[in-house]
Amino acid sequence: MKRSHSQLAAISLLALLAAMAQASSRPRYGGSVRIALQHKVNTVDPAAEEDYPAARDRVASLLFETLTSVDEEGRVHPQLATTWHADPTKRIWRFRLRLANFHDGSALTTADAVASLNQPGVPWRCSAADRQTISVEAFAPLPHLPEMLALEKFAIVKRQPDGSLPGTGPYKLSEWQPGERALLVANPDYWGGRPYPDTVEFLMGASLREPLLEHNLGQLSAAEISVDQSRSLDQTGQNIARSSAADLLVILFLQSDTAPKPGVPGAPGVGALGWKPGKKPVDPRLREALAASLDRATINNALLLKKGAPASSLLPQWLTGYEFLLPAVHDCDRARKLVRGMVMPSAPITLAYDFSDPLAKMVAERIAVDARECGVGISPYGELHVNTRSARAALNADAVLVRLPLPSLEPSLALAALSADLGSEENIAAMLSASRPEDLFELERKTLENYRVIPVVRFSQLVWLNSNVHNWQELPGGAWGMSQLWVEGTR
Repeated sequence: MKRSHSQLAAISLLALLAAMAQASSRPRYGGSVRIALQHKVNTVDPAAEEDYPAARDRVASLLFETLTSVDEEGRVHPQLATTWHADPTKRIWRFRLRLANFHDGSALTTADAVASLNQPGVPWRCSAADRQTISVEAFAPLPHLPEMLALEKFAIVKRQPDGSLPGTGPYKLSEWQPGERALLVANPDYWGGRPYPDTVEFLMGASLREPLLEHNLGQLSAAEISVDQSRSLDQTGQNIARSSAADLLVILFLQSDTAPKPGVPGAPGVGALGWKPGKKPVDPRLREALAASLDRATINNALLLKKGAPASSLLPQWLTGYEFLLPAVHDCDRARKLVRGMVMPSAPITLAYDFSDPLAKMVAERIAVDARECGVGISPYGELHVNTRSARAALNADAVLVRLPLPSLEPSLALAALSADLGSEENIAAMLSASRPEDLFELERKTLENYRVIPVVRFSQLVWLNSNVHNWQELPGGAWGMSQLWVEGTR
């Protein structure tokens, strides 16, 4: 069948458009990525204490690498280690290093890996087995050590005498203004191949209020946004990446129930949370009353716009499958009954929250309203530093509202890391070696049974994405996958 000139022209035009569409969808090198972070990052050192470790790790993960990595389904993959194996007890592991160079041009060695992994407080001793292999000898069985070594805090860093920190990652640190800005440039000698964008720039603590009001976020490639900011963006059909409901807000009481014995290091009350002389612990019955007073459903529906979930455990239901066995019931009658049987303190419970986090402020104020209605006095106030263990040890508050990112997609490792951050360290060894869900459930139940830690609500991390950004991965726990990221409008 013969076709007319007009039909042939139309077919040619369609073929051209299809070819152009295919070409525009192919990854390309070049261009710059500009990302706005909600919080200020004061160090890129993955092993240092940081108020906002999740924000720090977004920057650090492009500069430094771990021996292993974990994908969105929790599966372990090689990174700086190509292979690994354990003895039958799961106590002694060997990791073979790949050939890679640091940003200063020096080769990765077993000495570098050993120095990075032998951190204070780790449950192992690391040593060189041969020129390319390290041995990790744990004090107890660690069946999930490969997943543990994927945590950013165990990244391999070369610590120089001048304070510089060369890594092996796909980007090098070009400019660094603590708390303000970080400029990263592509590493052309990266063992995994040069990344697509030429530069990645992080802008920290930048206000998005005016750009959002003017619907003008076009100068950015991506931006962390809060729940309230997502509402206007949703209404205009913007591209928003959401993690699973993984970040957790908990009430943490800072004083131990038991005073330390004089001169006995490591006695109850000493360590992560500390013991403040002259400050009495809050009665466990009053803590339980506070837990019963919380209307978590309203907090989620009204404050989080149904973008989260009421929390009754440290680990989310979607990760463990057992959160429903730890119900958190809003029961004002139960709270009032507990209060009636007590000698009430003369002053309300002081609850500190992160001054820079509007969501934390709203939740803390709602907690106070719920508690007051059930006969429990709560006085919330903002603090500049609440998210690190050392900062909490210096607070004079009775309790603090803490935001906890999900540290791992491996449940036993996640529970152990959260418990350590909260100062509940007595069962960490058992958590790390737990192999059955029922064992992990029992350990978590014990952690929560005295109401020193009260889960409140969990929520997703939200990121606005420019339409020219491709292959951005928002992992379930909130981490970003940027290894295949590329942007349009480049050469």
